[in-house]
Order: sequence, then C-alpha cells, then structure tokens
Amino acid sequence: MIASSILLAFGLALMLVPKLFAARSEATRLRRLQEIREGDSERYFEEERDLLAYGSDHRFLQFWRVIGAVAAVVAARDLIVHSGIISG
Repeated sequence: MIASSILLAFGLALMLVPKLFAARSEATRLRRLQEIREGDSERYFEEERDLLAYGSDHRFLQFWRVIGAVAAVVAARDLIVHSGIISG
C-alpha cells in the first residue's frame, strides 16, 4: 500500500505539473542551442531554427501527462482493491 500511495502521488504530480519533470529537457535544449552558436555543426537540417522556434516540446509534456494519469489510475485501483471496498 505504501508503494501504491507513492505511485499515486507521483502520477498526480506528473499529470498536474509535468514541467517540473521537463526542466532537464529545457536545459538540454538551451545547452545545444549554445553549442551551435559557438560553432558546433548542426546534427540535422535547420536544427538551430528548430530549437529556436519550438522551445519545449508540448508533445513531451503531453506524453508525461498521460503516463502520470495511467500511474494514478493504476495506483488508485490498487489502493481501492487492497482496502477491501471492491474485490479485484
């Protein structure tokens, strides 16, 4: 039950504030942009323009929201079954 409670808290956090978990992604994007500006070659066509135009990837945040929702549902179901309210 402790593990389910932790999973529920983690899932809700992911679902409600995924940007907390995206800070590393943003730091990586900014570091790569700085490397290109300092003369490093682009890994693919117009990488710099892509980094400037799109910033944090909303699909990335959406993906983690879905993962958080699934984790929260699984944890809530586990807590309900183990509490004896509903037999599983």
